[in-house]
Amino acid sequence: MNFLSYIYAFIIGVVVEVIGIILDIPSLIISILIYFIIAYFIGYPFLRMHLGKGNVKSTERFLLKSKKNPIYQLYYGLANGLEEEVDEAIQKINKRPYPSPVKKQHQLIHATFHGQIEDMEKLLKGMKRSTFTLYYQTIHSMLVNNLDEARQLIDRNPKLWMREALTAELLMKENRKEEAFNHGHVALLKTRGIQRYVLIRTWEREWGMLLNDK
Repeated sequence: MNFLSYIYAFIIGVVVEVIGIILDIPSLIISILIYFIIAYFIGYPFLRMHLGKGNVKSTERFLLKSKKNPIYQLYYGLANGLEEEVDEAIQKINKRPYPSPVKKQHQLIHATFHGQIEDMEKLLKGMKRSTFTLYYQTIHSMLVNNLDEARQLIDRNPKLWMREALTAELLMKENRKEEAFNHGHVALLKTRGIQRYVLIRTWEREWGMLLNDK
């Protein structure tokens, strides 16, 4: 969280309170206004990164400022192919009191990043089925070169951005670069925030997929 957000919220809150007193506005209304001001300045940056489109540089700045949070550190490392960042982040996640499903999800992401097939299989077997596990089961099928199974799993995934991103990965594996780029662009149109950033940076780095989104 940007410290300036707290400063801005405090200053504007004080100004609103002073104006309210001068204009004799009921204290309840002043309190409600101050609450919404604080919620906006503190919550907006977080929501924008997760739900808003955001461009690459603004999302990257957010992740760099938030790297004390190991989950954000992990996503930054994933996007930029930084093994030390990813490994350090997963160690921190494992030590912190996150819920077990959250830890397993990020352990699966970590294992996938390193191409650790056996670890992926063990984790997937112990996780509740969801679009998330279906996504990584598809990646697992690609890693073991079971492309027919990967296609079947892609068709079963209800999320459009996941289908398009996985199709792009599959086509790239088959050396059909132009088609892969087309599906990749569709996936990016359907993603937001950090997920979009991770896809963009990964594809730029691995495929040379240059995008006008800086």
